[in-house]
Amino acid sequence: MRALPAKDRKRLESAVLAARRVSESACRAAIDMLGVFADKRPDHLGSEQAALRNGLRARWRQLGLDRELLVAECAYEQWHRLLFARFLAENNLLLHPQYEAPVTLSDCEELAADLREPDAWAVAARFASEILPGIFRLADPCVRLRLAPEGRHALEEILDGLPAEMFAADDALGWVYQFWQKNKKDEVNASERKIGGADLGPVTQLFTENYMVRFLLENSLGAWWAARYPDSPLVKGFDYLRFADDGQPAAGSFEGWPERVAEVTVMDPCCGSGHFLVEAFSMLSQMRAEEEGLSVADSQDAVLCDNLYGLDIDPRCVQIAMFAVVLQAWKTGGGWRRLNTPNIACSGLPVKASINEWNELAGGDGRIEGALSRLHVLFRDADSLGSLIDPLRMTSIGAQRGSQQSLLEIDWSQLAPLLSAAMTLEGGENEASVLGTSALGIAAAAEYLSRSFTLIATNVPYSSRVSLTPQILGYIDSSHADAAGDLATTFLDRSMALGYTVAIVSPQNWLYQPWYKRFRQRLLQKASWRLLARLGAGAFKQISGEVVNVALIVVDNVRPSDSHLLGYVDVQEFGAADVKDGSLKSEQVSELLQGDMLNNPDARIARPAADATPLLAERADSAQGICTGDYARFGRNFWELDRINNGWARQQSTVSTPKAYGGREWVLLWQGGNGELQEHVRLRLGAGREGSWIRGIEFLERRGVVVSQSGDLKVTLYTGDLLDNNAAVIVPFDEELLPALWAYCSSPEYRLNVRNIDSALKVTNKTLLKVPFDEARWRKVANEVGPLPAPWSDDPTQWLFAGRPDQSTASLQVAVGRLLGYRWPDQAESDELDSFVDNDGIACIPAVAGEARASDRVQQLLATAYDSWSPATLKGILEQAGSKKPNLAEWLRDEFFKQHCALFGNRPFIWHIWDGLKDGFSALVNYHRLDRKTLAKLTYSYLGQDWVERLRAEIRDEVAGAEARLAAALELKRKLELILDGEQPYDIYVRWKAPHEQPMGWEPDLNDGVRLNIRPFVTAGVLRTPFNIHWKKDRGKDPDGSERLNDIHMSVAEKQEARKRAGLP
Repeated sequence: MRALPAKDRKRLESAVLAARRVSESACRAAIDMLGVFADKRPDHLGSEQAALRNGLRARWRQLGLDRELLVAECAYEQWHRLLFARFLAENNLLLHPQYEAPVTLSDCEELAADLREPDAWAVAARFASEILPGIFRLADPCVRLRLAPEGRHALEEILDGLPAEMFAADDALGWVYQFWQKNKKDEVNASERKIGGADLGPVTQLFTENYMVRFLLENSLGAWWAARYPDSPLVKGFDYLRFADDGQPAAGSFEGWPERVAEVTVMDPCCGSGHFLVEAFSMLSQMRAEEEGLSVADSQDAVLCDNLYGLDIDPRCVQIAMFAVVLQAWKTGGGWRRLNTPNIACSGLPVKASINEWNELAGGDGRIEGALSRLHVLFRDADSLGSLIDPLRMTSIGAQRGSQQSLLEIDWSQLAPLLSAAMTLEGGENEASVLGTSALGIAAAAEYLSRSFTLIATNVPYSSRVSLTPQILGYIDSSHADAAGDLATTFLDRSMALGYTVAIVSPQNWLYQPWYKRFRQRLLQKASWRLLARLGAGAFKQISGEVVNVALIVVDNVRPSDSHLLGYVDVQEFGAADVKDGSLKSEQVSELLQGDMLNNPDARIARPAADATPLLAERADSAQGICTGDYARFGRNFWELDRINNGWARQQSTVSTPKAYGGREWVLLWQGGNGELQEHVRLRLGAGREGSWIRGIEFLERRGVVVSQSGDLKVTLYTGDLLDNNAAVIVPFDEELLPALWAYCSSPEYRLNVRNIDSALKVTNKTLLKVPFDEARWRKVANEVGPLPAPWSDDPTQWLFAGRPDQSTASLQVAVGRLLGYRWPDQAESDELDSFVDNDGIACIPAVAGEARASDRVQQLLATAYDSWSPATLKGILEQAGSKKPNLAEWLRDEFFKQHCALFGNRPFIWHIWDGLKDGFSALVNYHRLDRKTLAKLTYSYLGQDWVERLRAEIRDEVAGAEARLAAALELKRKLELILDGEQPYDIYVRWKAPHEQPMGWEPDLNDGVRLNIRPFVTAGVLRTPFNIHWKKDRGKDPDGSERLNDIHMSVAEKQEARKRAGLP
């Protein structure tokens, strides 16, 4: 397979995104010119334009009167006609439709005038439409729409800018669809609205990697072929086909399949851009050519007619998939020839017209009318249900919305010609013709959804329950109850009803999550699992991180024997997609007894335990931490507060590396368990349901092990504090068992045991207990290691840190903090360093107001803290900070604040305020002491009185650079005065506070956190170094449904008025 290199993918992405913007703008202008959305036809339209307007209005009504959907449909058709024409031209497949002779773009340029087309690309697009009649319907009003010259030329320039070799890549068409939908997908995800209808396609579809497609097809269709024709030359080309020790395919020989290739049918019900279809088409056509002695062209024609089927919810995908299959046939079959339209249909065409309008299409034919009535019920929600629609379900047509009637008596293949005849009688591009075309497409989808296929091969759509509309949830809950945990698993269940064998790319969550226990039990008892390849996270090249965690599964829809063996290969430990790709060809395929899976905890799909060792659940309990639903409001880093009091409580979280004492950076607004957080949760979940989010309280004051629920399950010791919802705690029933529990949980063996039964990106707390625990063995290990360490940390980002620079991993940061008067929560009540603490929390970098330079003061503090002090000691401390500065003064001036922000999570508590000049005014301030009085002192005393007057004296003495320094100082003073006044945009806004509660001027509430209070200083540009902070919308919505907006400004007058209305002074 010739794949697009990464740089070409990026170039194609930019081109397609630009093309969508241009095409939608041009189509919107053309549609407005025709008055499509106007009630009255514009007087300037001729008869041809009026007919086109009628057709577009009919399409608009068919789309539910959604204007943007009509614009998007037209934009897609206009761009993709050009794009497909370029694909044909670059592959020498663009032909004159009348003479069936090849033409180049130069030929098209010469023909443009005679054909009354504006340019070569218009001719090429027209020819492409005419030689691809099953893909571009020439009477389609979206195709017939003519763009203004400037819009057309802009699209052609984009197309001209793409290199020719891009159109030879086998995966280019698949990427085209992904990129066309990218911005729409981002918009839907950002909106946080429930997904359904037109949003489903962009959000749930994912381009399937070639190695996944080949592995599934070669270990199903390929395995069937290899079992019958082991000496076939085709078998040598099946690089992903895995064999057992006896030389037979590891997935088996598929005994229940037909004997001849001609009778094998392959369906992809979620075909997307056609990746599975193109690969299956190539395999099937080669198989038929070999088995039946057919020519390449004849075998391809036979496959298109008899063997290959596809469905998709998105008509754009259907069009691309059709083109991909046809293009493959022409490229490998000797060039262009007339082909049957591929058996690919859209299962997502919703019925928007009334039942009476549909029945009029029947023209009095009772057979058509009855079938149309059933289609009307089946497909009225098709844009949300797609291939989940089951025409064979038994319900009544007159029942509630979404119900279905038995349709076994309808022969859908006979309905199509009847509808075609009815449409011919209608003629033209009127509303009846538009409806009839839709009905034809729906009838084809209904026929395919009523059939049974040999093989279902697909990559399912990805979406969790919480993202779906109530309409979809209602359907899947009633039709696929035990598989309805997410859309992907529902589609797996639907696929099982469509085919004898299912070969599918699926998220792994249903293989182990407790929610799917009954579904797993059903499939283990009633279906024969042939092959399971666990890919894990990172399997898709276009997705970074651990967003999608997948497996490749081949399963027969037939009850297994007691001795049935499942082929099992696990490549989860191999990180990159390319490595997983190679490992699928070489990693050992184990044989597991399928029936043993039923004995695993919750019937999880995993290697069965080798012995009967008791589970950890018999020795310990577990709980997950607290979910706030709004951590930006209720959670803080502890250093954002002056003290952990006034309702704030310590909250333990995850660790990035295993350590005895970590994850102790956070505090929660707990208020004794009966305050703002509890009220917020009550409003979100309802009274009496708070326990769903307020969790782990029963383990306060207990000791145990905290496990990070994601990734490598890193651990730290638990000392009885609150937990956040990314961590789970395991608490032994007997605290005396804690050393053994720690020895086990901190070992690699524990992670392997958990990941054997649960490969989720985030495991549940109960899963952490469903692993074997050999108590005697781990007690022995713990005894050999020795007692558990006492709570302590040398990391200043942990609340256990004692505030000593000589006992820290960041000595300089601690020294500066101590100088400015910051106290760590576990710091001693007093020590010898307290004498160095600044009185007002301001330490100027230069000597100001009679105070020594900040660097001199820091060095004096350090020299006192360390038992021995020398220049070498200072050099070592600077090196510890990663600095190459020659002295402390330059580090403090140039590097301190950047390192401070990085160390303390971009929530700095020491702020470096400066005027922008290295030899100018610069001061370090303790945020906790920076109230209005202190900021005024900094502005008018340190800066305005001492520093400014000094510079004026220097100007009188004609000191070089004094005027520039004075100008910078006065500008800084002006900005600080703006912050003091608090007029927008130098105001503080706290989204969870009412308007009358908003700070007036510089009146920060430390409980609101650094992120909100530092905004005026960032806006004014007075901090030494930019850092990563923002005031974008926070995720989620408030209980009243409002967005969590932070980038809001209020004027002083607005705040005063709000206070006045609230009766405040």
